[in-house]
Amino acid sequence: MKFIDIAFGATLVAFGLGSLAGALVTVLSSTFREFLLLLINSRVITPVRVASSLGAVAVMLLIFLNNCIPVALSFSYPLMLGKVRWTPPIQKVTLIRFLTAFSLLTGGLLGFFNLGATLTLVAELRGPSMVNGLLATSWVHAPLEFLFVLSCVAEPLRLAVRRAEGDEIVGFLRADANLFFISLIGLLASAAIEVFARL
Repeated sequence: MKFIDIAFGATLVAFGLGSLAGALVTVLSSTFREFLLLLINSRVITPVRVASSLGAVAVMLLIFLNNCIPVALSFSYPLMLGKVRWTPPIQKVTLIRFLTAFSLLTGGLLGFFNLGATLTLVAELRGPSMVNGLLATSWVHAPLEFLFVLSCVAEPLRLAVRRAEGDEIVGFLRADANLFFISLIGLLASAAIEVFARL
């Protein structure tokens, strides 16, 4: 099974559009900038500071676990849809919409917050030189993280393209389990590169 496929491409497009939307909203809305700054402080900066007091390995594990959240959700969400016996049963067309919406919405949100809005906020507060510094220290690990995460986020859309339902979803997820484990290993490696090599 190829994982760089049409589902991955569609998820990547949603990621790109989300990035553009995040940059645009950040530029246009001072209220959103204040919210985003608060979010970054509570969600990123404070946990990293706490982990830093425990050592570099703790920071690496924090980054790894944070990146694992969308990966885990991308497999547990369709598994829940396939395993639970819903009353009334979910119609096939509705199930396909749920699966498709997850991949496109999650890809869009990742682009919105993790790339577009964050980089634009840094540019607004610290200037382009700070953005260039961030890019110089993330040119290896960031593309790897996005590749592994988006490959898994595209999994529900793959199931939608296959028009899978019920036990078929469970079977396809088992068949694609190697993507899940490869992504976890890749995310651990990218977290190590980020913390120890600063690339």
